[in-house]
Amino acid sequence: MKTLILGLGNPILSDDAAGLEVARRVHSLLGRKEIDLIEAATGGLQTVQLLIGYERAVIIDVIPDREHTGRVYRLSPQELGDPSSQVTHGIGLGQAIRWGRKIGLDLPRTVVIYAIAVNDPWTFGEELSPEMEKALPDIVREIGEEVAALWAEETDA
Repeated sequence: MKTLILGLGNPILSDDAAGLEVARRVHSLLGRKEIDLIEAATGGLQTVQLLIGYERAVIIDVIPDREHTGRVYRLSPQELGDPSSQVTHGIGLGQAIRWGRKIGLDLPRTVVIYAIAVNDPWTFGEELSPEMEKALPDIVREIGEEVAALWAEETDA
């Protein structure tokens, strides 16, 4: 089954890069040749283009949440709210996936989104904050184990 792990983030904005790093580590942890890894600093429609041709995808990104730094939220595209803007520059990921499916793009039937709570995704820097570095092993284990279990269920079905 053609599978993608997509890490999103900006590598020069400190904790915004956590999605990229976690995606790398989860990909390595799962260790399967049939799983592709893509890292990107895109949003909305640009991100959807990366999903074309895959049967299932895991998207890993961050959200600002100072009170819960290191917490992982699992979401489906349907749970992502739409931005208030209806122009293409303002399209969020959930809306872009729904539009892509509506117009017939070959998008994965299974898309799971992991949002990692970070304290500061805005500060310039090429290193994660000490809090995120400390949280990474637990985040990678949690997402890796959950993805492996989800895919095992999918295979058994």
